[in-house]
This record gives sequence, structure tokens and C-alpha cells, in this order.
Amino acid sequence: MNETIKIIESLKTVRKFSDRDIPNEDLATILKSCVNAATASAQQAYSIIVVDDKKVMEKIGYIGSVMLVFTIDLNRLVDTAKYLGFEFKIESPIADFITSSTDTILAAQSAAITAKSLGIDSFFSNCVHRGNINRIYDLLNLPKKYCFPMIALILGYPDEKETKLTKKGRLSGPGVIHFNKYKRLNNQELENIVSEYDDKDKHFLSLIDDWREKGYNHYLDYFYEIWLGCSKLDEENDNQVETNKYSEVKKALMKAGFLS
Repeated sequence: MNETIKIIESLKTVRKFSDRDIPNEDLATILKSCVNAATASAQQAYSIIVVDDKKVMEKIGYIGSVMLVFTIDLNRLVDTAKYLGFEFKIESPIADFITSSTDTILAAQSAAITAKSLGIDSFFSNCVHRGNINRIYDLLNLPKKYCFPMIALILGYPDEKETKLTKKGRLSGPGVIHFNKYKRLNNQELENIVSEYDDKDKHFLSLIDDWREKGYNHYLDYFYEIWLGCSKLDEENDNQVETNKYSEVKKALMKAGFLS
């Protein structure tokens, strides 16, 4: 096993960081490396907001040594086009959003891997577009048009005395990996997945240990009912109105020009 594979396999989520600062040269290395990620037509349709103000981080949702907020952003392309005398046009907002989000996530993941290679742990969070998304636009002075906060990457060194490190459990068999053609799972394979999530040694979600105490037979029962708000197939669901936690995301995407 080479060093790159070792680094990727050692990635873990840290939710509580120590007060130790990240050296400026290491932060510069992370930023330089992450922008080398693959990008469509060299557009790099994203912006990275480097946040080192702890008060701002706390308002966003999490505190570490530094937070990198990765945003889908077409404004640099718009402004450059105008500078050269062109009118920037989006032919397909959703297609541009998909392409831009791919660019953004590739850069973010590259940042996490680079950080780990330097001994710096991380935590990805969608807190930047969860709940009151307008607070992120205001806190970071983000453009309302052609810009959308995609994901936050919190970086730092773990507080070894207080933090739980979330070991990484992942599915890697049928249902995730398909050879040549897509294949739906049969009942036995579905049962295997349910059991795999229930296995404590797999470390899928070690921070959520109380689903059994809440009376659920399986972790995924808890996940579907509590996290996703799903009802059983034989029950009435009275929560079909669009008042869920992602309604503000839809509004923000419409305002940004990615949805009509």
C-alpha cells in the first residue's frame, strides 16, 4: 500500500478541534493543491472563502483552526466576460450548476486529502446551506447571483482529550459498485446492507449510538423516520407541504439563477 492510499484510508471526521493553529505555509499548500483538482474547461467555477475568525465560524456552525467555505461561483467568469466585451449567458442553469458543483466538490476533497497528508484533520459540513442560508450570504458577503455556498471544510488538530473521532464505515459491495451494467439489489442483498449499518464494528455512524435505546430495530429505521421524515408505506403522510429544511435552498438557487 503506497502513502497516498494510506492517507485516503486514514481520513476521519473530527468534530471538536484543539486551539492549535495551522501554520500559514501548510494552509498555503492546501489551497495551492486543491485548485489543481480537475475542472471543466479550466473554468474553476468556484470560490473558496478562507475563514479564520472564530466568531464567524461559530455563527456558521462549527469551530476549527480554519474553515474553508467552498462556493459555486460564476461571477468571476461573468466579470471577465464583461471585461473582454462579452455578454455572459447561461444556456442551461441546471447543467451549469451540476458542472460547477462537480468542480467545487473536487477542489474540496483535494483540500481534505492534502490537509491529512500534512497531519491536519477535517470535517465536512453542509451547514452553509442548511437552515437560514441567507445568514451565510450576509456573513461572507457572497454575491446573490450565480453564487451558492456548497460545503464547508473545517480544518484543525483534534482535541484528543474530548473529541470522538468518527471512524469511516463505508459500503463497498453490491448496490454501490456495479460492473458493466447497473443492477438493483435483491432482498438478501438489502438485508445485508441493513445488517452492515447495524454492525458497531463497521463504524458507519459511531456518534449516533442511541437508536436502539429509542426503540428502533435498525439504524436505517431511525435514519428514514427521524432524519428524512419518511412514513411507513402503510401509513398516511401529512407532511407533504414544502416546509422542510431544504425549502430555503430552493429559494436560494432560484435567486442565484440556477433554478427558474
